[in-house]
Amino acid sequence: MILTNRLFVREAPSRLAKSIYIFCEGAKREYQYFQYFKELDSRINIEVYKLGPTENNSPLGLFDIAKKCILSDIKNKKTKYSFQEGDEVWIVLDIDKDKLDSRKPQIEKIQIEINDLNNWHLSLSNPCFEVWLYYHLEKEMPTFDNLEVCKNWKNHINNVAKGGYDSRRHPILILDAQTNSENNFQSENSIPTEGNTDLFNLSKIILELIGEKIKKVRAQIE
Repeated sequence: MILTNRLFVREAPSRLAKSIYIFCEGAKREYQYFQYFKELDSRINIEVYKLGPTENNSPLGLFDIAKKCILSDIKNKKTKYSFQEGDEVWIVLDIDKDKLDSRKPQIEKIQIEINDLNNWHLSLSNPCFEVWLYYHLEKEMPTFDNLEVCKNWKNHINNVAKGGYDSRRHPILILDAQTNSENNFQSENSIPTEGNTDLFNLSKIILELIGEKIKKVRAQIE
């Protein structure tokens, strides 16, 4: 398969387009990945929040930023985004353990709080976002040692994808990633086990909105 850079014509915006607001930890790779779809079709406002260098990118820090951007109240009257009925918010996080193992309790707290927010969703990758990227290219879970180490996933993707995973080209394989990751998916207590991701749930929403455009572009470049 030969993939070239974005070969598409942007569509005019629609007044009826729903918005997906995606908040992710990664300062670069995650942002570039989801930005691909925002640029693919402007009829759908896939608004990806890019964390600033001084912002708190811990799970709870990111969740607080999302709430300040979306939810208005007496203390927060001026939100960054105008959230409308039917819009969705997705918080994309990694399970990757830190030295104090502080991420898991934060994620568990978010899981509880997010249930009270309409059309808010949490999507997790264990240990890192590269697990999702991996399934764009491979059908089966890899067998390398220490699946819990993010660096190993990054190195493995560089071996699987010639020249490394490219966020300018490979996201068009999102349907493959959805199928492959869901077929392999395992979880425990609502947390993906090592080498698993539930980002296929978010991909279903993206494909529901712009799936036909993605198929058309992919057919042109394969």
